[in-house]
Amino acid sequence: MADENVFAADPERIKSGGNATGNVADLTGEAADRFADATAYDMADPPWGNDSYGNQYIQNYIPVHTMLRNGIRDLSLALESAARLTLNSGRSFETAKSDNMDNIRRGSGGPDVHRV
Repeated sequence: MADENVFAADPERIKSGGNATGNVADLTGEAADRFADATAYDMADPPWGNDSYGNQYIQNYIPVHTMLRNGIRDLSLALESAARLTLNSGRSFETAKSDNMDNIRRGSGGPDVHRV
């Protein structure tokens, strides 16, 4: 039975999760770029025209399009940040684990509990 008070971190799995999150961030960034390119328009010659219907359409389209385009980009940036933080956490756990193991091997890991 696992002790509920024990914390264990597997640095390799944490770094792997960071890498996976980074891959999702990259794909999301690519999707943001594709969306921006595919939905770009020239205000001098918009695809909806310059008549009254086009002017009415533009009032609804531009704010929503801008929010969606920015939202996808912001999601990509947030995922990129999460990936970086996760990788750094994995590296920190790895360093702590290595330092602790070195201290134990050198015998400087604290008092010798086997001596009476």
